[in-house]
Amino acid sequence: MKKYLVLLTAIALIATSCENAKETKESKTSVKEELIVEEVVPVEVAQFDEKAGDFVGKKIELTGVVDHICQHGGQRLFLVSEDSDARIKITPDEEIAAFNIELEGNHINIVGIVEEQRIDEAYLREWEEEIKSGSDMADDKGEGSHLGGKVEKGGEGANIDEEMEKVNNLRQMIAESGDDHISFYSVLCTSYDIIEEHNHDGDAAHDHDHDNNHDHEH
Repeated sequence: MKKYLVLLTAIALIATSCENAKETKESKTSVKEELIVEEVVPVEVAQFDEKAGDFVGKKIELTGVVDHICQHGGQRLFLVSEDSDARIKITPDEEIAAFNIELEGNHINIVGIVEEQRIDEAYLREWEEEIKSGSDMADDKGEGSHLGGKVEKGGEGANIDEEMEKVNNLRQMIAESGDDHISFYSVLCTSYDIIEEHNHDGDAAHDHDHDNNHDHEH
């Protein structure tokens, strides 16, 4: 009887040990997967259009110059580089909320998530219907929707003929792509830092201290 009890106890201990080992392994796997999701990949502004499709939904890091910030609400920032014609649309996440207009001209580092805007025939038909019906395609601040590059949909005072031309040009781009859609990419900014602050008197000052006035990481 004693031998039987000892045997049962040994089996129970082995089962418990195996279960703990399994939980530890699963925990390590979970941590590993989380680290992979949070990995931030540096991407050059000049290579963004080429590589963005591989990073949709993932975090990347960009460094460039703030070319323009939309005046009404600071909901869009455009990042450029001195060595290319690339121009990347950056939008703020909920925590950042809006970009300060004073960022224009500054050399900054941005971390954010790549987002994709797909344009297909269904999208273009809906756009055409909005144009023909005279729908207001501007937001509450009078701005249109920036699709990518220099393509802007609608906006306050949008011209009907110009809007139809944009639709036709995009339709031609889809036909030439050999696919049923084209994609425009942007970045949802989760944090940023000023690397070089632009002095509006014509000079530039480097931000070395990263004090509360210059460090905008959220």
